[in-house]
Amino acid sequence: MMIDSNRISIMLQSLESTDEQFKANIDKIIKIGLEIANNTIEFKDEMICYGDFICHVYIKDLDFNIWVNSYQGKLSYNTNYYESHSNDKTIIHFILKKDILKKIINQKMYPSEAYMKGLVEIEGSLADAMKIKNLVRYFFKLLRYLVDK
Repeated sequence: MMIDSNRISIMLQSLESTDEQFKANIDKIIKIGLEIANNTIEFKDEMICYGDFICHVYIKDLDFNIWVNSYQGKLSYNTNYYESHSNDKTIIHFILKKDILKKIINQKMYPSEAYMKGLVEIEGSLADAMKIKNLVRYFFKLLRYLVDK
């Protein structure tokens, strides 16, 4: 898949849509973002520090799950990945609403700010959440860099 900054920009703008369109667009954004992350040397270098983990984002007002699996420095994505597949990995759950996720994706709010305001619930170790927060910030920085190119 060729990564096109215009395509990413359009998808980010399209998050202002119906719930079903939002789900489809967030799916595309994550897939493109993971392709970028898995093929970027700087991101791979960053991943070395984190080990294997599963990050679960639950968008409660849409009843929509996002599961990102980190295994041996590579990220994969699934909307049906359950804890029974965890193989003793670190699992962190982030629970939030659609509008908060949009703000985080569009960098109108930092994940840590949303958490401090009580807009994101975390299940799992806060230390693990802080590590993943750094990866999330870096991930969206890569997307924004491509959009702004």
